[in-house]
Amino acid sequence: MSHPLTWQVDSREGLIIVTVTGTVDARSGPGLHRALSRCLSGEPGAVVIDLAGASVPDPQAAQTFARILDEARPWPGTPVLLCTPEAPTADMIGAAVTEEPLLLYASVAEALSALTGYTDLISEAILPVPGAARQAREIVTEACARWDVPQLAAPATLVASELVTNAVVHARTAMTFQMTLRPRYLYLAVIDGSPAGPEPRGERRPDAIGGRGLHLVDMVTDRWAYHRNRDGKVVWARFGFAG
Repeated sequence: MSHPLTWQVDSREGLIIVTVTGTVDARSGPGLHRALSRCLSGEPGAVVIDLAGASVPDPQAAQTFARILDEARPWPGTPVLLCTPEAPTADMIGAAVTEEPLLLYASVAEALSALTGYTDLISEAILPVPGAARQAREIVTEACARWDVPQLAAPATLVASELVTNAVVHARTAMTFQMTLRPRYLYLAVIDGSPAGPEPRGERRPDAIGGRGLHLVDMVTDRWAYHRNRDGKVVWARFGFAG
């Protein structure tokens, strides 16, 4: 039997918890998707979706959550965690989501426990001057040591240097460099004032500015992308790790 779909949005220590009750179907799913999109637009520390009181009866309904996870990926470091004690619901959502990360837990308590220790956000202003890339590398090295992910220091400093150098050379604006540690992933992002997106170019000398190229960023990251915002763009990269 189908039950009307409702949801309640609560904020808790920088996180958003959405409690969903009722049946997710073709009629109610789009409204839930819009509500979850609004939650993401505030760039919270995480969005936790509690489905303990919800019914997800078929693969089409599960696509609602696949779509919101796709939409969440451009928000660097803002994970979406799904919570359901029902194995069939978990399996159905798992089948609908074709790309990692899928953060699926049996309860809200388990999801919040997984987030413990992953609440730090480093945000530093960097000017478009010589030494900007060095400043970013120093930030990354210190953060990886503090967060006990030393294995990510080398690839993350390389990517930070490349993205910051690109912003210095091409955007020519002040920028914000951010790092966030989340379950299974380290994120870094460069926010600048130019809407022009980064484009891979041909090979350049290894000693040239930006010469390592975005092709190398492709090689050492789990994923990277960019999206435009009101004031310019965000270029972000993700590094996976065990634990």
